Amino acid sequence: MKLEAWQRNLYAVWLAQFLALAGANLVFPFIPFFIKDIGVESDSAAALWSGVANTATGAMLFVSAPLWGSLSDRFGRKLMLLRAHAGAMVTVTLQAAVQNVWQLVGLRALQGAFVGTIPAATALVAASTPASRMAYALGMLQMGVFTSQTVGPVIGGAMADAVGFRLTFAIGGLMYIFSFALVFFFVKEDFTRPEPGNRASYMDNLRAVISVPSMMLLITVMFLVSSASVFVRPIIPLVVESFTSADEAASTAGLVFAALALTSAIAAVGAARVAMRAGYRTTLVLATLGAGVAYIPVAVAEELLPLVLLMAAVGVFSGAMIPTVNALIGASAPEGKHGSAFGLVGSAQALSFAIAPLLGGITAAKLGIHAPFAIIGTMLIGVAGLVWLTVREPAPQTDREPSGEAATTPATPSR
Repeated sequence: MKLEAWQRNLYAVWLAQFLALAGANLVFPFIPFFIKDIGVESDSAAALWSGVANTATGAMLFVSAPLWGSLSDRFGRKLMLLRAHAGAMVTVTLQAAVQNVWQLVGLRALQGAFVGTIPAATALVAASTPASRMAYALGMLQMGVFTSQTVGPVIGGAMADAVGFRLTFAIGGLMYIFSFALVFFFVKEDFTRPEPGNRASYMDNLRAVISVPSMMLLITVMFLVSSASVFVRPIIPLVVESFTSADEAASTAGLVFAALALTSAIAAVGAARVAMRAGYRTTLVLATLGAGVAYIPVAVAEELLPLVLLMAAVGVFSGAMIPTVNALIGASAPEGKHGSAFGLVGSAQALSFAIAPLLGGITAAKLGIHAPFAIIGTMLIGVAGLVWLTVREPAPQTDREPSGEAATTPATPSR
């Protein structure tokens, strides 16, 4: 069966994102342990510094994402995705050589400033996909994100135990080279740069997006649902270490991350079918409510098997949240402004990456390593209520014709 142009682009971007983010996720199971290895001694301090390192990445991405998004509407979404992969390759690789926690934090900050592959890939896919297939395409893309979070932590945890933390960082950076090549050769975007008199400024692009009545509400919801997983992510390795040996903690934490990511990946695609029948709003309410209820009992898990099963249950619901919000945003974005819209989305997600891990680390240090799960579960139940009361189902979408700014043709290799 011959694939359409948007399908070729989608599958090429999917594979590139899988490789890139799998490389990025290699390091998550052992970040707190690496921090201890470079001079931080106590568990509570390691949890706090792990939060600080993630916050540095998120804070810089928060500032840079809208700028990169606006530039993608002026110069092309493919170009911005290539820039993101190149920036990640350099900054992730350099983290293999850090000698203290401040150097690690600095490089994590630079990583946030120059990367942002997820909003760049989302804008590229959303701009080139027929409106009637938006939920499917963005669900597939999110599935690639979650699948990378399944494979990356498992391999990363095992590699950390086998070859050490530093070589694992270097291999993670190397994987971005392959993702860069996939986008360069196999993604085709016929992008016509607007004439000088027709080029909207950075602020004009943002104003056009923000003027859509539902946009800021949806971006707020994205911020809240994105905060959930990163709030508890720095804590999970320490929870695992509390009932296993230190030598096995990294690889065992990788299994917990994998359970969450595997069920999330399946849910990301399944959410599109649910949304087609029940509507985006209802799907989002069910997803946030279910994730909130599933998070709360994680706070009392004291053995590995219950923890894995409960985090898998969380993934069943949380995997549907982000692609559903993205589909709502893609349906609402002005024509030709998808880069700016998803740049703002990336900024909201980055803000969650900046704030939530730090708050999670502080909460764990003050209230214990189990408390963050109950807190985030309660928050998600509140988000379900917010969505039910404020979000409206978008009007039925008709497929748009390819435009001169973001049209796509079959993805033959470019030279």
